[in-house]
Amino acid sequence: NELLGFVVLTGPLFLILAWLPVCIWIAVKVAKRFPHRGAKLAGGLGIFLLLFFLPFADEVAGRIYLNHLCTTEAGVKVYQTVVLPAGYWDERGRAKFIDEKAGGFLLGKEYPPQYQSGAYSTFFHVDNAGYKRVDGQSGQVLGEVTDFIYWGGWIRRNFSPNNTAIICDGGVERSNSLIKQIFRQKNS
Repeated sequence: NELLGFVVLTGPLFLILAWLPVCIWIAVKVAKRFPHRGAKLAGGLGIFLLLFFLPFADEVAGRIYLNHLCTTEAGVKVYQTVVLPAGYWDERGRAKFIDEKAGGFLLGKEYPPQYQSGAYSTFFHVDNAGYKRVDGQSGQVLGEVTDFIYWGGWIRRNFSPNNTAIICDGGVERSNSLIKQIFRQKNS
């Protein structure tokens, strides 16, 4: 049982170890075709690096793309604020409608969320993950949170037994920030 678990958890590592001698063999074969010793060394090394890192290139490119999306498009956008009366706030000015123990936001019926998710880039395997907070009566969008999720390169997606996605930094904080920016206390 332990051996099987070890094999499953280190599956991608075995692929890398199996791919390494294949890359070396191909690089040596190609390097022999160059006439000069320096060209053989440079050509062989170049072919080896190209072949060895080619299977992982989509992982690197996907992370770069996710980082770009997180810095340029992810975030909080507030379109309209809502002023709530004193009954929604405690004596210290903190919101009573945000309850961490009860699962977050308690005004879900009056201002329900509309979750938006789906494929953003099928090439890089990046999904859009966010939501809009709307006025339950008018249907007007008050604000939205935009986040992105990256599911990894083809090796991680296909050979990892527990592939977890990578989300932009600050996803939870962005969600709480949206609520705090939309809802304001009525000035007395």
